[in-house]
Amino acid sequence: MRRSTLLLLAGVQVTAFVTPGPRRVRYRCNFPRRTKDDDAVDATPFAAAPELGILARAAVVGVATGTCVTAFKLSIDAVDTTAYNAYLSSVFSAGGALAASPAGSAAVYASIPALGGLGVGLLRCITPDFDRPPSNTTFAGALSQAAAAVATLGTGNSLGPEGPAVRLGATVAARASGTIRGDKYRGRIQKVLTGAGEAAGVAAGFSAPIAGIFYALEVSSRDDRSADGALVLPRAAVAATAVSSVLAALVVEQAGPSVQLRLPSPDYGGISLAALGLELPLYLGLGALCGLVALALQNAITYSEEVWNENGAIGSVVPERLRPAACGALAGALGVYCQPVLFNGYATLNSILQDQGGDAATLLTYTLLKIIATAAAVGAGLVGGLFAPSLFLGATAGSAYAQIASQLTELIGVDPNFLTTPACATVGAASVLAAVFRAPLTAAMLLFELTRDYDVVLPLVASAGVAALVVELNGRPR
Repeated sequence: MRRSTLLLLAGVQVTAFVTPGPRRVRYRCNFPRRTKDDDAVDATPFAAAPELGILARAAVVGVATGTCVTAFKLSIDAVDTTAYNAYLSSVFSAGGALAASPAGSAAVYASIPALGGLGVGLLRCITPDFDRPPSNTTFAGALSQAAAAVATLGTGNSLGPEGPAVRLGATVAARASGTIRGDKYRGRIQKVLTGAGEAAGVAAGFSAPIAGIFYALEVSSRDDRSADGALVLPRAAVAATAVSSVLAALVVEQAGPSVQLRLPSPDYGGISLAALGLELPLYLGLGALCGLVALALQNAITYSEEVWNENGAIGSVVPERLRPAACGALAGALGVYCQPVLFNGYATLNSILQDQGGDAATLLTYTLLKIIATAAAVGAGLVGGLFAPSLFLGATAGSAYAQIASQLTELIGVDPNFLTTPACATVGAASVLAAVFRAPLTAAMLLFELTRDYDVVLPLVASAGVAALVVELNGRPR
């Protein structure tokens, strides 16, 4: 049934794409002023571009991205199994009583993220174009980036796989764009295909094609030079994005459940329009809290980048190639004390969404330590994305918020069960994601696709919008 839905979505977009009609869609956003040259480019009709060729390239990008992301996720699972099963077994067998002691056991577990960081440092050292953007990286650079992400995530460092998946999609799109020769609309076609590739990365990373489409429209196609806040997108962008997202998701679906992300659909306690008047203010408060959590993460990342650079307190002491390993050792030490802060897939997130995350104090501790571990990973040069940490932070903050709010409402004589922990965890996960990426619709659609539960959509959209607004008002866009 799901496969039929995806194919239907692609078919509708292709039909709309080839049907004569207006060539442009305008999306209103609040962005700075653009230049006269950009207006001159937009005045040029895009209709002359080989639109069916764009669609064909977008299909290739979708299939190739889905294949690359599948291989990427399987590689992470393989490294995780090797590190936490084979490596631990061999070390504890060889170490004897020393490795089995509390201090020795802690050191062994902490060494796993450090070894992953050591691999990242080595890859950075031997790859000259490691940090180049996808548009002009080499095949060796792209492969090295992906391998570094596998080393980072397979050993448990506190980042996520979806960011590298988006980069893989953008890299594939850049290769597809490189086949264009002599077309005067080449720059516009490249922009369309880049958005399609990034959308395919999100679709494949989360098994969520509709969220991938929204991501392309909200994030990838964002023009920070727009004159009046308008994004002017050719119709080709919408169709190409839909086709690439759907095909990428279909490829991942064929690979089996081991590479697909599914979150539980918890009992939301009967959210209804009748009760929403009472619940909505609390969900708006949750959105404000999640916006503050996102700001804390962004500020922590900024501080971490300063500390870990060559003139910083840590970077001036630790050589560049060893910084990822040093950060991995820090993550390992935090993981010994608080294992959920490490990346272990989405098991911890699933448990939180099912109200198994612990009390409010424990959840807030998770939130604080996750911010520290994630910010350190970004600052030290480990490779991964912020999607998974954002979802984790939102879920922990949302669960703690629900527990505290329920206690407060009980004090004033209101039924404490009308605001459930699973509902707030789901809404919180989407809200922090929306605030970090400044994409509330993408976050709302993502959680809807992953849980397949319509009941929470209205409070989710409201909370995500408030969270994104908090970040927007503080002038710290992604």
